[in-house]
Parts: sequence; C-alpha cells; structure tokens
Amino acid sequence: MRIIGCIVEDHNLAFVVLAALMCIAGSMVSTTLFRRTLIADGIARVHWCFLSAVTAGAATWATHFIAMLGYQPHAPVSLDGALTVVSALIAVGGIGLGLMLASVPMPRFAPLIGGATIGLALGAMHYVGMFAYRVDGIVHWDWRYVFASLVIAITCSIFAIRLLREDDARHRAWPAGISLVVAIVGLHFAGMAGFSVSAMDGYSRGPDSEAFAAMAAAIGMVGLLIIGTGISTYLLDRRTNSDGETRIAHIAMHDALTNLANRHQFTEALHDQCQLLEQDHSPFALMIVDLDRFKPINDTLGHPVGDQVLQRIASRLRTAVREEDMVARIGGDEFAVIAFDASDRDTITAIAERITEILSRPIVIQGNVVELSGSVGLALAPEHGTTPELLIQHADIALYSAKNNGRDTYRVFEPMLMETIKRRRSLEAALRRACMRDEFTLVYQPVFSSVNGKMTSAEALLRWTCAEHGEIPPSEFIPIAEELGLVSRIGADVLRQACSDAATWPDDIDLAVNVSPVQLLDPLLPQTVGQALADSGLAPGRLELEITETALLNNDEAALRTLTQIRKLGVRISLDDFGTGYSSLSYLHRFPISRIKIDKSFIQKLPDDSGSVSIVRAITQLGSSLSMKITAEGIETESQLAFIREQGCDEVQGFLTGRPIASAAFLAQTGRQADIVNA
Repeated sequence: MRIIGCIVEDHNLAFVVLAALMCIAGSMVSTTLFRRTLIADGIARVHWCFLSAVTAGAATWATHFIAMLGYQPHAPVSLDGALTVVSALIAVGGIGLGLMLASVPMPRFAPLIGGATIGLALGAMHYVGMFAYRVDGIVHWDWRYVFASLVIAITCSIFAIRLLREDDARHRAWPAGISLVVAIVGLHFAGMAGFSVSAMDGYSRGPDSEAFAAMAAAIGMVGLLIIGTGISTYLLDRRTNSDGETRIAHIAMHDALTNLANRHQFTEALHDQCQLLEQDHSPFALMIVDLDRFKPINDTLGHPVGDQVLQRIASRLRTAVREEDMVARIGGDEFAVIAFDASDRDTITAIAERITEILSRPIVIQGNVVELSGSVGLALAPEHGTTPELLIQHADIALYSAKNNGRDTYRVFEPMLMETIKRRRSLEAALRRACMRDEFTLVYQPVFSSVNGKMTSAEALLRWTCAEHGEIPPSEFIPIAEELGLVSRIGADVLRQACSDAATWPDDIDLAVNVSPVQLLDPLLPQTVGQALADSGLAPGRLELEITETALLNNDEAALRTLTQIRKLGVRISLDDFGTGYSSLSYLHRFPISRIKIDKSFIQKLPDDSGSVSIVRAITQLGSSLSMKITAEGIETESQLAFIREQGCDEVQGFLTGRPIASAAFLAQTGRQADIVNA
C-alpha cells in the first residue's frame, strides 16, 4: 500500500504517465535489441551490445528522471548535474556489461550473472540519481524498501535475460519486455516508497513544476529519439537481412544464367508432386530436354555466345510450356519441365512436340546464325513411376531413345526401352563418378624385340571395374567417355600416370600410350603431353603415342598440326591397328609417323590364311622401305611368332609374350628381362 500511495499521493500523475510510456516503449525496444545482441557473434555482437546499452540505458534513465521530476516533496529541490550525468553513464555501462556477460556460452550461469549485473546497474543508476536530487529538507530512508527495490530489479532482469536466451526467444520478446518494465517500475517506486522528506521551517515551497515539466518533456523527447534510433537501426538491419535472405534464397533456388529454377528447386518440386500424387492422385508429367549439337557452339563461337544461346533457349522453353508448368535448368545444356496437370496425354505430348519445334528455330546472336535442336524424354506419373528417382530414370531413358533415333524429336517412355538403355545410362553415371573418384587403373603389356627377345617397351592399357557391372572392357566405356566429353580428362590422367610409372623403369624400356580421336582434336594435347613429361621427368624419346587411322579422318589438318607439335617435343608417333581402316598411304607420307602396328585381326589368322600372310608381308615391306619400325600385336601362338620373326618385324606383342600386368608387377619384370621369345 505504501508503494501505491507513493505513486498516487507523492507524484504528479502526468509525469508518471509520461514516465510509464517511456518505460514501456524503451523496454520493448530494449528487449528486441537485447535478443539481437545475444544471437550475434564476433564484432557484430560488440556493435549490437553498444547500441542496446545506449538505447536501454537512455530509456531507463529517462524513465527514472521523468518520474523523479514528478516527485512532490513539498520542499525546494535542486539537481547535481555531475551526479545526474554519472547516473546515466552507469545505466549505459552497466547494461552493456550485463549483456556481454549474458552472451557468454554458459547456459546455466550466463542469465544469472548477466541479468544480475543489469539489475544492479539499474539500481545503481536509480540511487546515484537520487543522490543528485538535492532537497532542502530532512531526508529519511526506509532500507526495507531500498532492499526490496534492488531485489525486484535483479530478479526481473535475470528473468528477462533467461527468456531472451531460450531457443524460441523471438516469441519471448514481449514477456521479457514486460519483465523489464516491472524491473524498472518496481525499482523506482519501491525505492521512492522508502524515500521521504520532512520540510524545514522556512522552506515550504515545493519544486518549480513548470521548469520540471519542461525538463521532463525535453528528456522524454531525447529519450524517444534515442529509442527511435535504436529501433530504426534494428528494423533497417532486419530489412537488410531479409532482403539478403530473399536474394540468397532466390540464388539458391534459381539458375544464375537463365533465371530458371535450378536443380535444387526442381528436385524439391518433383518430390512435392510425388507426395501429392499419393494423396490426391493428381497426374503430372516430367520432361527432360537435352540440346543437340550445343558443344560445337561453345567450341567455335566461344562461351559468351554459348551463354546467350542458353538464355534464348530458356526464354523459348518458358514460351513453349503452359504458365503453371515449371522449367528448370538441371545441367549445362540440359533442362527439365514439370507439367503439373497431365490428365490429358495429348496435351502433354503436344507440349513436348512444341518444345522440339521451337528449339529447332535458328537463333541469331552477334551476327551469327546458330542452329541447334532439342531432344525430349517424357515420363508420365503415375503411369511410369511414382517416385522422383524412377521418373527421372524413365525420362532419361526416353531421352536417350530420342537422341538415338535421329534427335530433334521426343519419345515417351516405354518399358521395352529399359534394359539396353538402363545399362547404358547406368554406365554413364558410373563413368562420371569413376572419373571424379579416379577409379581407373593402368596395366602394362610388355613389347619384346623379335630378334633377341629383350623387352623394349610396354603399352599402357586402361582398365575400369564398375562397382555395379563389374569389369567393363575399354571398347565399351571409351566410346561412352568420348560421348560424355570425359575422354580428354581421362586421357590426360592416363598420360600423367603412365609417364610417372615409366620414369621408374630402366632407361631402355619405352612407354606407349593410346590417344583417342577426340584427344587428337584437342589443341591442348601437346601442352598436356609436355606437362606430363615435365612432371614425371621421363625423357621425351621414351614416349610413343599410338593413334588410329580413324582419328586422322575427322580433321586431318588439325590432327597434322597437333602431331607435328608433339613430334617437336621428341615424342614418337605410331599408327595403331594398321590395315583395318582406310590404310591410306598418304597418312604415312604426310604425318610424322615412326612406327606401324599390324592389327591383331591379321596376326590371329597366321600362318594358315594366305590373305593375312600377304597383308602382313606387304606391311612389313612397306615399313622397311619407309624406314618405319613394325610391331605385330596379338601374338598368341608359337607359329605366329615364328612367322612374324621370319618376315622381319621389329617387335612383337601379345598374350604369348606377355599379358598385361599391374604396374608393380611390371616393374619387377623389367628387372629380370626374361628372354621369352628365344625360350
């Protein structure tokens, strides 16, 4: 009752109302800033702590000072300016210290220590301010109320900090604000209830109410400005963060180049549609769109033009589908469409047909006419699957079928496409993973002199054991690697590893490495070869690159330039599988070839097949006349070996003389130099 009486009888209620408004506004803003301080880290926490301390300290001090100006002691009053300023600094500094203590990673003790510090700071501010309140009268203190005021301030501050440190603190800001209001109001009026003044004779005039009212209004305005600055800073930061989060969310869900949905958003949308399919059986369609002949655009016109082409393609795809459908870019030149309403199959196939038609239209960019097309694989849900994985797989299979049937068309998935295409697509995925994880191994097949049986070189052979399909022959996975654009990377890795291994062999053992037609057209191949030699320390004269006649057909001028540069490095060139291709003699004349390898298809028929005998003799004589070394590969019997030696072939290779073996085993064999031929 004493506290209520103090408010009603000893205070000007207008001042009390103004102080209450300041307290409520300041407390709510302060708890919002407190929460921002507690969740910040690093230097940001210091900045937010400073802003919170200034805002909360100013609001608390203004509340106290306005209420104190409303106190009516019936005696003359003056204010000590120095102590008044000190009381404000105590509030700011103490609250700042309390917030820093409350933010330490000690969940059990941080609210207690930090909240108690803030409560003590509020109490210190209040009573230093009271000492600055000079009354010409006899002052009496009831220490029971003083102690109670401190208990209220500390307890409520601890409770507020504990609320703000909880995981769902965003929903606890209002209760924490109310707790801080109680701390400030309880501190002030409980403290004032323990404060009384007895006027002395001759000093019965009270304080100058008009001056105090003006002062209270000024303090209130300044306090509100500080509070407004605090909340404005918070809202600006929140808006900035919100805009940043919105931009980040957009970036996370959209392709930067085309502004279409990216793979992440596509995956989520497809997953959601599959879940809806289980609930209300709403059919939808998935289309995988792959551009035909896009890589040559990048190679000939450059990637900037290629990017513009992709942007035009994205715009055309949005035009081809319905407004409610989703278009996503899920790869370099691969797109996906989710048609959300697929109740009418004819409508869906019409969309697929419209996509292929619109993608086949020429594109003019920077004066260049770009002509490409698109192939579409279509899977219907639930007819062709009810899970994202199955639908994507079936759409991919349909896409592969479309590309194998002339491209620039669409195909709807059919179960009969599964087996062949499923293996192919599985191998493609596995090959990509193998390329990233470096799952390939090298084995070496020794090559021997047909004259003295001495090992002269070894051919590096690539092997791949797929986790799902087992060992895959190079004749199957190399064409896939070429189609996927992986063969240059694989070839470069093979070259580096083979050169590194060969560098550990005796100096008289050379190395032969196969080069695919795709690699041969890569203008960076000479640089790759030079780098592999430099990294391994292998002498260029010990390396021989094997090419096929087919590799020379695609672009013989480009191949000639590449081989000439490689030959200048000191690396030798051999023509592999000679006799199975076009066998143009002009190749032997124009290209820097130093060795001919007779294909094993002729060797296997020796010495009984007269045709093979004639071909082998002719090749041997041709090589001798052109000063080229001759190697016969595929030697499997003693009779074949004897015939080859009679014809004057320089070197032999095959299962009879030596099977492909791992690097470590081959290194051991080079130390023995077994004379297999003469054995």
